[in-house]
Amino acid sequence: MPTYQLRKEKRIIIEWLRRLGVEFQTGFVVLNHDVEDTPIIYANQAFCEMSGFSEDEIVGFNGRFMHGSKTDPEVVRKIRDCIDARTACTYEIINYRKDGSPFWNEITVQPISIQEKGVTFTLMLQRDITDRKRTEALIKLQQETYNDIEKGYMLSVLLQKACMAVESFFQDGAKCTVMLVDENDRFRIAAGNSMPKEFHEAVDGVLAEETAVTCGAAFYRDETVVVEDITIDPLWKNHQQLAETLGLVSSWSVPIHDLEGKPIGTFGIYFPARTLPAPKELEFIEQMAPAVALIIKYSQQQADILALAYTDKESNLPNRNYFINEIKELLKEQKEGFIAFISADEYVKVVDQYGHRAGDSLVREVGKRFLRAKLPSDHVIARFSDSTIALFCLTPLGKVPDYLELLAQLDPVSIQDMELFLTLKMGVALITPNQQNADELIRHADSALSKAKLRAGESICYYENEHDESMMKDLRIANELTAAIKREEVDVYLQPKVELKTGKILSFEALARWSSPELGVIAPDVFIPVAEKNGKIRVLEQVVLKRVLTWLKKRQDQGLELSQVAINISTDHFFHHSFIPYLVDKTAEYGIEPKWLQLEITERIGFVDIDTAYKVFRQLNNYGFTSSLDDFGTGYSSLSYLQKLPVTEIKIDRSFISNMQEPQTLAIVRTIVQLAENLNMRVVAEGIETEEQRRILIALGCRIGQGYFYYRPMSLDEANLL
Repeated sequence: MPTYQLRKEKRIIIEWLRRLGVEFQTGFVVLNHDVEDTPIIYANQAFCEMSGFSEDEIVGFNGRFMHGSKTDPEVVRKIRDCIDARTACTYEIINYRKDGSPFWNEITVQPISIQEKGVTFTLMLQRDITDRKRTEALIKLQQETYNDIEKGYMLSVLLQKACMAVESFFQDGAKCTVMLVDENDRFRIAAGNSMPKEFHEAVDGVLAEETAVTCGAAFYRDETVVVEDITIDPLWKNHQQLAETLGLVSSWSVPIHDLEGKPIGTFGIYFPARTLPAPKELEFIEQMAPAVALIIKYSQQQADILALAYTDKESNLPNRNYFINEIKELLKEQKEGFIAFISADEYVKVVDQYGHRAGDSLVREVGKRFLRAKLPSDHVIARFSDSTIALFCLTPLGKVPDYLELLAQLDPVSIQDMELFLTLKMGVALITPNQQNADELIRHADSALSKAKLRAGESICYYENEHDESMMKDLRIANELTAAIKREEVDVYLQPKVELKTGKILSFEALARWSSPELGVIAPDVFIPVAEKNGKIRVLEQVVLKRVLTWLKKRQDQGLELSQVAINISTDHFFHHSFIPYLVDKTAEYGIEPKWLQLEITERIGFVDIDTAYKVFRQLNNYGFTSSLDDFGTGYSSLSYLQKLPVTEIKIDRSFISNMQEPQTLAIVRTIVQLAENLNMRVVAEGIETEEQRRILIALGCRIGQGYFYYRPMSLDEANLL
């Protein structure tokens, strides 16, 4: 506001302040309370020099013209409250010069009141404290680095803090990066969140040579490099299009050194306008480089300390402390999974013969193989004790046997030029809704391992919890079944299909039988559902197929009469892409004509995909195999899709045969027999146990059956005697 608009008394005081301001080195402005918005009525030369504005651009305006994006609105409000209350106060705030550069401004509000004249002004002393704030920022960064490292912050987070600290002292749009150089002399982005990902993708991996942008020159020359105009500077000739796209015009870069003074990377800052550094700005950037070097040093030292604390130095595997800490965190996810303690029988022998270093090598090699296994992402592997490796894995419980089998498939380990085939013992504790306590799970796994070590050969023992008895039973069966298949413990029995009137054997049905050394005899209706649930059914059925083909080939080689054998095929196996190719290859390998094999498929096959089922049945017929629908009549859509499937035989489920005394059931059996006859299919009655059942079936027109009334399932050797 012009001086002539003031009352005479105020003009006299302003003239006095103006003369004082010429000699006064601290910048200040005077505010007028008689006018709305309290404009500036005077600014001394020191203030004009500090802000870059002329007096004509200042007088008559509110101080908001110096605010910008980094100006704290809360501090602005507090200063305004002081002015309105006409009280003294001092605040620090970021304001902006005329050229758009931010600076730290210490503002002291001092009211001036001349009571006898009735005159009141507000004097605002202003000091540029940017240099002090830069020094404080460096000190604060170093202090916070210690605390942040203790809290476990990643190096990239710590370096990003340094970038943000520098960016706050420069014009809006300034962007900082920290780039370190790897062992191949290529830049790797360590920090720089302000930069778009396009910059990171273009620069990360660039060879650290003199012509590789500003940072490359700074690293190669080991000195500060300033590029005022990226668009014409030869250092940027390969990345000028990128700079133009991202709006980068100027860049400065300083090298970062390690303790020996060797450059290990660069600290860079980029601007959206042509910008040359003032001496103090360049000094600040150069002071930041050693601070960044300290961050890297402290972080690496902490990483080394953590490595010592959480790594088993003999095997280079994570150690017990790491394992316990990690699983406590992962258990918070409240998911299913398991903890397994695993030990090799050969460990003690290796240590006795070659010493503890050889034992460490054995554990290290086993750990490496476990780490290469295709386990879920949420897993932890560690050396828990001298001979024991601990494994934690979050996975649905139904998949636990699969993962344990995967771990058991170890390649031989070479120790002291000797190749060892390891015998693994595993103790397993399941992570269930009833058990989520880390200490308890570890104790349970250790206890289970002790039991596993009492068994001969490879073994897996689960810790048995009374709350999960049913689930444990399935898992034990699944594990033992896997071992049984590998050890060829699963046997095949044959049950004849006969002509009902004469009892003449027409063909056989192959049935899997399993007697486990650990669990005893396991009924098919127990282990087959478990095999289906755990994805072992296809392998199991392939075992049965090979046993049958071996039996047929032996008879064929001996010149004995061959009989057709039916093999049960699960839905999963039936629809598998390898089903028919495997079947064709195996019959050719054993030299058995396809007509001697019949594939029994449950009628539920039609519920899955009737169109695909038709195609598979048609391919089987084309190769010469015959097929049968098992358990017929138990489904809900049998009659609707039966005519669509090119099968040669249907089998009436035993549940109907055992209840034929009931009129409704008898009617169903009669209908099935008539339906099969109308569709030119053979019908077989299952589960015949009495003479009365045989008589009724013959009366209904059924000609073929099987059951205990005629023959029980028999071994392959017994079948040879028939």
